[in-house]
Amino acid sequence: MKTIAIIGSCDTKYREIAYMREQVESQGVKAMVINVATGLNPSYGYDVSREDVTKAAGKEWAELEPKTKGEKIAFMMEAVASYVEKLYKEGKIDGILSAGGLQNTVMATNAMKRLPIGFPKVMATTVASGRKTFESVVGTKDIVTVPSICDFTGLNIVTRQIMENACACCVGMVKYAGQILKKGDRPVVGVTLMGITNTGACAAIDELERLGIETIGFHSTGAGGAIMEQMAADGLIDGILDLTTHEITQEYFKGGFSYGEDAKYRLVRGVKKRVPLVVSVGGLDFIDFQVGEFTPRMDERVYMMHNANTAHIKLLPDEAEITTARFAARIEKIDYPVKLLIPTDGMRHNTRKGEVLYYKEVDDVIICQLKKIRNPNVEIITIPGNLDTKDWGIKAAHYMVDELKERGAIGDEIQY
Repeated sequence: MKTIAIIGSCDTKYREIAYMREQVESQGVKAMVINVATGLNPSYGYDVSREDVTKAAGKEWAELEPKTKGEKIAFMMEAVASYVEKLYKEGKIDGILSAGGLQNTVMATNAMKRLPIGFPKVMATTVASGRKTFESVVGTKDIVTVPSICDFTGLNIVTRQIMENACACCVGMVKYAGQILKKGDRPVVGVTLMGITNTGACAAIDELERLGIETIGFHSTGAGGAIMEQMAADGLIDGILDLTTHEITQEYFKGGFSYGEDAKYRLVRGVKKRVPLVVSVGGLDFIDFQVGEFTPRMDERVYMMHNANTAHIKLLPDEAEITTARFAARIEKIDYPVKLLIPTDGMRHNTRKGEVLYYKEVDDVIICQLKKIRNPNVEIITIPGNLDTKDWGIKAAHYMVDELKERGAIGDEIQY
């Protein structure tokens, strides 16, 4: 019989957890309830006690009793993640499910993030019901997130329905899907893109697919690039065509629509794995902020409204110098052969002469900085034209093929 692990605080949320157990087992799947309660009240209805969890992590629960709530949560968060990961590796669970507020969400999703893409993971959470981002919940993994609508303070017409849906979702994946992500027979290349580089990136994708290379597009708006880096580190991607490195610019401003904390892993995790890499500068020249969050010095800036809520704002020359230096610093650290592609007529759409985001001085600052890179492992290649054009994208795809061949990832059977 298939088994779903249910993570929950069995002191304050025992009624909700019991209801989820009932829902799961009524559909022919076994439930394994793991208690992560850290409070003083008694817990009910669990299969794995918090004492079991902490002991597996090398501590008796009694050692944690004198600690603060925060210290207990911090330890339990890592302990339950290790416990769940071990259950998965031993083949004892087929899915994972949880429901709760911030404390339970943090602990449960930290465990879910240890599990591979494709393994069923469902989190019903209050965190997704307010003005919060999903970044803290899902990270770089495929955690199905169900907004709880109201708080979990017992069973009512809302919480019952939300938990029924979450349980049915997890059971359905466990029974009828739930295959761990695996590579197929074709080589796989990850390609970064967003709307402002879509034409060029999609042309590159089409060309690679035409040549028999499977491609995965990653939306570079705060999470996509980091997910690609993680998949490369996990061995699921054979090559990276990183056309859109906009997240690295946004990282410097620590905010905006495309900001994500995991941008710190851009040009890091895949590089550490020495994955064949062709990188470029798509979107390196601008930032995106929502109305009401605009950056200082707007009177000096060239910008356009991307939609009713978000503006695309060209960097100022002094900002371009700083952000490009940060980008170049990561390139300088690469210790294996890679290619850096530089366009001559804009790093995204609407940046050619006469267009709304044209600012030659900024583009010149970025290109000048990049051409100062002295890493002998980096082959700097100038491709005439705008990055967001079909011809440019096809040429970028061909350089990706060359890189894959040079690194031995593909053979001469692929010809363009």
